[in-house]
Amino acid sequence: MTYNIYQTKLWRDINEKVYKKPSFVIKLFEKEYFWLIKTKRIGPFKLNWYQIMWVELPDNEEFVLHELDKIRKKYSKNKRNILFQLWFINEIIRFENVWRRSDDFKSDMRSIRLNIRELINTKFNLNVSFRENMPQSNIVYDVTKKDEQLLAEMNSGCKERVKKAIKKWIYFGIASPDWYDIFYNKWLETVWNKWVNIIPRKDYYKLIRYLTQNNRGNLFISQIDWEIVAGSICLYDQHRIIYLYGFANRKFGNIWWHHYLKFKIFGWARDNWFTYCDMLGWAPTWFPDHPLTSVSNFKESLGWMKIERYGSYDLILNWFLSKIFKLYTRYRGK
Repeated sequence: MTYNIYQTKLWRDINEKVYKKPSFVIKLFEKEYFWLIKTKRIGPFKLNWYQIMWVELPDNEEFVLHELDKIRKKYSKNKRNILFQLWFINEIIRFENVWRRSDDFKSDMRSIRLNIRELINTKFNLNVSFRENMPQSNIVYDVTKKDEQLLAEMNSGCKERVKKAIKKWIYFGIASPDWYDIFYNKWLETVWNKWVNIIPRKDYYKLIRYLTQNNRGNLFISQIDWEIVAGSICLYDQHRIIYLYGFANRKFGNIWWHHYLKFKIFGWARDNWFTYCDMLGWAPTWFPDHPLTSVSNFKESLGWMKIERYGSYDLILNWFLSKIFKLYTRYRGK
């Protein structure tokens, strides 16, 4: 069931053809990965940082230190390079989401993750990424199950919300081009007061065009009285449907739109011969201050499987400029 969207041709094409982000190939730990360069101008400084997603951290400590030292020596020569972000996908544990309702289980998960962070920092001098662009966990659903089974795996609150939404006869389907602009405006309106960034409008249109023309994804919506109450942009890859972006209209909060939309997407995926629905990255278990905690609680309420991974860490290349970058980022965030 282990799956890697971040090193697939689909993900690389989206970054290169849609977002126009150049990607490169690097050999690390005897495997090849493609990686991205990101840049930020702060006053007179033009800073670069790198991202490698879905890296498996080997058990050989000496080998890991040797490989990290090679990266540090090679990329620190350019003084504008500030750090390498490495997302380690080694599994800590996978569990059915019903388990997380136990306070003892949540407490144990927090302790285990904190111990892993300390070990990685002590052994390899890697810091937990201050800007988490890569997930520490992901949530997966088996969509081959019948509707009754999917409902049975949800927690009681989620189950009741979906049942109430079903009785409302809310429309569900794939959005026609006439709805693309409406979806984006609603999406932008939803995040406006939350200081959350979404992709620019031109990139959104390029993404939708690329996905629909190549049968690699689509925009799913639910409507009431011809108004969108929730929407999700999903990717198709092999036997998986992958949730990428989405929003829910707070105006219709009493109808529990998003629970219903995901439930209907599961059914659509099953009818179209998909096996799993992957919700990608969410907050680690029992870190209530994590910015994705409330969203994670919603996804976990839908049931099935959560996979906890090591998460992303920074290999610092320039300590001075990385501190400037962190301070600037935190200041802009406030």
